[in-house]
Amino acid sequence: MNLDEIISVTKGKIVNDYKKVVVNSFKTDTRCLTKDDAFIALKGNNYDGNSFINDNLDCKLVITDENIKLKNIPVIKVDNTYDTLYYLTKYKLNKYKIPVIAITGSNGKTTLKELIYNILSTKYNVLKNDGNKNNIIGVFQTINNLNSKHELVILELGMNHKKELERLSNMIKPSCAVITNIGSSHIGNLGSRKNIFKAKMEITSGLDGILIVNGDNKYLKKTNGYKCGVNYTNDLIAYNVNTYDNYLTFNISTRKEYLVKFNNTALEYIPMLLESIKVSLMYNIDINDIIKCIEDYKPYSKRLNEIKLDNYTVIDDSYNASYESMKCGLNVLRKYKGNKIIILGDMLELGKYSCKYHKKLNRVLNKIDNKIVLTVGSYTKYINSMHFNSNKDIINYLYNLDISNTTIFIKGSNSMKLSEIVDYLICN
Repeated sequence: MNLDEIISVTKGKIVNDYKKVVVNSFKTDTRCLTKDDAFIALKGNNYDGNSFINDNLDCKLVITDENIKLKNIPVIKVDNTYDTLYYLTKYKLNKYKIPVIAITGSNGKTTLKELIYNILSTKYNVLKNDGNKNNIIGVFQTINNLNSKHELVILELGMNHKKELERLSNMIKPSCAVITNIGSSHIGNLGSRKNIFKAKMEITSGLDGILIVNGDNKYLKKTNGYKCGVNYTNDLIAYNVNTYDNYLTFNISTRKEYLVKFNNTALEYIPMLLESIKVSLMYNIDINDIIKCIEDYKPYSKRLNEIKLDNYTVIDDSYNASYESMKCGLNVLRKYKGNKIIILGDMLELGKYSCKYHKKLNRVLNKIDNKIVLTVGSYTKYINSMHFNSNKDIINYLYNLDISNTTIFIKGSNSMKLSEIVDYLICN
């Protein structure tokens, strides 16, 4: 983009006079800058990108909402740099005009995104957001990489407060949207599951196409009242469901009957598998290719990853935690034979429901035999367990424990940093 285009799109004003500037890419991190980039200075709770702005930056342009002047680099002053991300993302998507699939939900967003990406990539050149880059910054960074070779975009969208998904949806204008489920994640911010449902339905604000939901979900059954095309998974039913030691199978019928195999025993994955099949069929992927991709799928990092070591097994589910995902992981652990060590950290952002949901875990834990339960955090004190003050204290306890022939399950909210314990067990 040249300078005039950037000024027009960002609704900004040039601070210093430069005749000709062409920018190849936009970056929000000075460590990633190259000489043909523009730097967008963002502010957060613990950082201010403006503090890195100086005449020695190796870039073509600086965009800021502060009054900053440079001698060697042109500066565009805007009202709000987060609005700049919004405007540039819309501009890029309007330029290429390719279908966008948006995925949200309380749990399982990343797993569903990766599943659909793997399936659609058998036929199309697909762009997706990496990891959990699902806020406005992550979506902007993803679309910043969009080019003429891409044929589809898949975006995971997250939120923790009202109006966040509305803005994201209006920014990307999805042609297909998928909601995995409505659970308790962020209930502390939103106040109730009913409010979580309303916030997730904001994904329809910019939707220009079909919304796909799990019609068995208590809240998602109510989507008919929204002004969008709704496609329920109820017409694609999983039956003859069977679970084995480390996988599950079920049948579906789409003109013919097919057997689907998935390398996990959690029944909670089935609605997501059905959603991935529905989306893929919409984009004309052969059903046999869909089933093959589902069977070959490997879990994403720190999400029910089974790590077999010399004489014990670690189930790393340490990425994040809500009550629903915690219950899902513990139900998977129930099917393992032999001794079990369960290491749990706090489930966060539950607000006034924190005590209630942590206490509810005792019912799930009571169904698991041959177990030791170790906990860390403020709210896990409500769980019947051996409680520790830090991850280091748990590691010291494990060091003196015979963990041979044991399955160790680890889960908690991401900020509990339980991956420290996983790393110890892997490297021990």
